[in-house]
Amino acid sequence: MKTKLRTVLILVLVLGLLGLGGAYAAYKGYKYVRQVRLVKQAKAHLEKSEDRKALLCLQRALRYNNRDVEAARLMAQLLEAGRSPAALVWRSRVVELSPDTRDDRMALVQTALLFRDYSSATNALEGMDEEGRKTAAYHNLAGMAFAAANQVALAEQHFAEAARLEPANAAPRLNLAVIHLQNTNAQVQTAARASLREISSTSTNASLRSQALRELAGDALRHKDPKTALEVTQKLLQETNTVFRDKLLRLEVLQESKSPDFRPTLTAFQNEAAADPAKAYDLAMWQMANLSPADSLGWLLRLPEATRTNASVILATVQCQDVLKDWKGLENLIRDQTWGDLEFLRHAYIARAQRGQDLAAASKAEWELALKNSNNQLGALRQLLGLCAQWKWLSEAEEVLWNIVNRYPGEKWAVQVLTQALYAGGRTRPLMMLFNQELKRSPDNLSLKNNLALTALLLEARELKPHELAREVFTKSPTNAAFASTYAFSLFLQDKNDEALKIMQTLSPRDLENPSVAGYYGLMLKAAGDKNKAKSYLDWAFKGPMLPEERKLFEQARAGV
Repeated sequence: MKTKLRTVLILVLVLGLLGLGGAYAAYKGYKYVRQVRLVKQAKAHLEKSEDRKALLCLQRALRYNNRDVEAARLMAQLLEAGRSPAALVWRSRVVELSPDTRDDRMALVQTALLFRDYSSATNALEGMDEEGRKTAAYHNLAGMAFAAANQVALAEQHFAEAARLEPANAAPRLNLAVIHLQNTNAQVQTAARASLREISSTSTNASLRSQALRELAGDALRHKDPKTALEVTQKLLQETNTVFRDKLLRLEVLQESKSPDFRPTLTAFQNEAAADPAKAYDLAMWQMANLSPADSLGWLLRLPEATRTNASVILATVQCQDVLKDWKGLENLIRDQTWGDLEFLRHAYIARAQRGQDLAAASKAEWELALKNSNNQLGALRQLLGLCAQWKWLSEAEEVLWNIVNRYPGEKWAVQVLTQALYAGGRTRPLMMLFNQELKRSPDNLSLKNNLALTALLLEARELKPHELAREVFTKSPTNAAFASTYAFSLFLQDKNDEALKIMQTLSPRDLENPSVAGYYGLMLKAAGDKNKAKSYLDWAFKGPMLPEERKLFEQARAGV
């Protein structure tokens, strides 16, 4: 009887679990169907320019599945159209979810350029696969990114390669002409203008025609030629695909030419932008740059509530207050708000305002909330890093970089930037920890092994076996001056100075005069009794940057020669 009862109980339990499993599967199926339907509804709303309804549908779809690439892509497009920096977060999210999709990576570059985040643009380009790097589209975007970062030579190389790959495409030719406008050779400039005028008048592509006109107007402004700038911008505004930023270019021309139409036109554009948050954001940024942050802030605070409380407009207001150091006004404005996907930015700006008021503890707490609300998403972390650089918050920048390095090992730029920051700050132990961590990820990287060996030798971190590392690296690449110097230092510390000197003397005079090598050679020369020669090399060491432990070592040696 007991056996039968036990059998029945087990059967009931199993059937119950199967029922639960079936219910869970049904729930997952329901979620999937709802999600697909919501994304479809969002697309329909976007086609009708019903942005608010589209946003609500996408937010609900992403709550069902925050890894839905299509929903994330649509969210990025919608936010970009509204000039919200959250677009960068979502573009980065799309690339994170679908890293091998070239179009999404290119879209991230374009969005980063739109928001003047040039480091994000170049970092995204670095992640392009080898086949993608062979396309004209890649070279054209890379040229735009380098041109925006004022790296003219690199931009020209990429535009030239894009033109070679697609000779019938006028876009690379236009971009090359823009680069050549900056050339100091008058003939090159003249040819560039002729090329842009030809594209602006004969191209069947309206977008290229407009861009050529924008560049010609900008060139005329730079060369104090208001008459030409007025003519070109007038023609630009007659194009069917003109955008609000073209009106702002016209406004700049009117301002530079001291036209009496400037003030009435500014008022007209302010009235036009008052009901459109995207236009309001663009105009606010223009007024900050071309009038003053105070003018821009005054106008923003007078906008209708529906526009004034829009996320992108609030951010423009905050940026004005940041520049003006209106810390109390900034904190009071955003203290009780919620910014959705940009909540991390809100906390960062509150931290900024509180530090400006010497509220160190409160600022630190808000910064921790900024990091927490970033959800460690790469796009959000990049934006926080950009603010740290802008505000010169070095320790916070280091914290963000560690997050990126730890969570996104493929972002090699972060390792490089963190290495430079730690080195510049004389943070030898964290630097050693970074080299040790990265070596575990790339165990065959000789440079990492050498760097770990050197920092461990300086810190006497015997547990990392620096002498063995130094010997291994030198054995595999004995002609590398840095590797030879580290191994020689290892021998020096082991009281094997004769062997150390022999290795250093195999290097060329040029290598020995490198500040990063010279100091170590000076140590060994002093130990060998050649004080005069040692002094010259120890002096060389102080012509370059060095870690605190190196400085102490070389100063002690120099004091005795």
